Amino acid sequence: MVMVDCDPVNGGMSINSGFIVDFGQEPNGPSRCHEARYPGGDCTSDIWL
Repeated sequence: MVMVDCDPVNGGMSINSGFIVDFGQEPNGPSRCHEARYPGGDCTSDIWL
């Protein structure tokens, strides 16, 4: 998962190199980013990416 920074003043987009999540290195094996959840969350805090 990456974050894309948008520049509405000058135009253009760039990948934020300080925000890169590697789901391939999860403790229980690779995960898909759309399966991310807040720890201890319920259905109101599910994150669907």
